[in-house]
Amino acid sequence: VVLVHLKSKDVIHSFFLPEFRLKQDVVPGLAIDVWFEATRTGKYEIACAEFCGLGHYRMRGFLSIHSLEGFEAWLKEQAA
Repeated sequence: VVLVHLKSKDVIHSFFLPEFRLKQDVVPGLAIDVWFEATRTGKYEIACAEFCGLGHYRMRGFLSIHSLEGFEAWLKEQAA
């Protein structure tokens, strides 16, 4: 299970993970938690589905889901 803590400083955003059928509005001044179950590894786009300002088109990110072994290797690498 993946838990995401969402916050916005300025305007309403809409956190969107299309492959996971997850969309959640993010409202300034509120802390909103969303969770989902990742059942397959891969790299997935995170988008903002709300027209939130002039830089909206640049609001992209990626979610990487790794196997348990891959995550543990990443964790060791971060600790070093």
